[in-house]
Amino acid sequence: MGKVSITPSVPIILASASKIRAKILKNTGLIFSIETSDINEDELKKELLNKNVTEKVKLLACAKASNVSKKYPNKYVIGADQICSLKDKILNKPITMDNAIKQLSELSGKTHKQTSGICLYYNNALIWSYAEETLLTMHKLDNSEIIRYLELDKPFNSCGSYKYESLGYHLFSEVIGQSETIQGFPIIPLLEQFRKNKLYSLSNN
Repeated sequence: MGKVSITPSVPIILASASKIRAKILKNTGLIFSIETSDINEDELKKELLNKNVTEKVKLLACAKASNVSKKYPNKYVIGADQICSLKDKILNKPITMDNAIKQLSELSGKTHKQTSGICLYYNNALIWSYAEETLLTMHKLDNSEIIRYLELDKPFNSCGSYKYESLGYHLFSEVIGQSETIQGFPIIPLLEQFRKNKLYSLSNN
């Protein structure tokens, strides 16, 4: 038996190019489309330098959703963003092997945070925004283990230099929070908002 498809009462757009976010949303059975925003994220991050992580991640999510909502005013648009931080230092996508080695070496044996922001727009108006964090304590890793992990998982476009949804969970001794938050998409709070806005009902499917 195949997965049930749930058609929302109003079309839903995911304003993200993230494959893992799309996978998490797809696993709910909800039908949605994907439209990426064209905001200049680097410039926006510069403007938000003085904001705390929670404010920053919500504002980045909202900027993406607002950008797409202007083009599709009669659809609900989901925006999402994620920040990995060690104390006051933000760890961006490593892109290169050298940067990834440095990041994992810095996180080794320590506890850091993954903060995810998510929001919902309709007709270019903010309906809801939310941020959630997860605490992750990494095993003390030696250099050979770090290099071998990076060769296997290639997490060069992942904040913190690991893919928790893949082999990355082997790196941690303790995790406090939701796995979807680590992956940048707190799904349970989002589904609650869908229900509040009567976007779907299981009784109709």
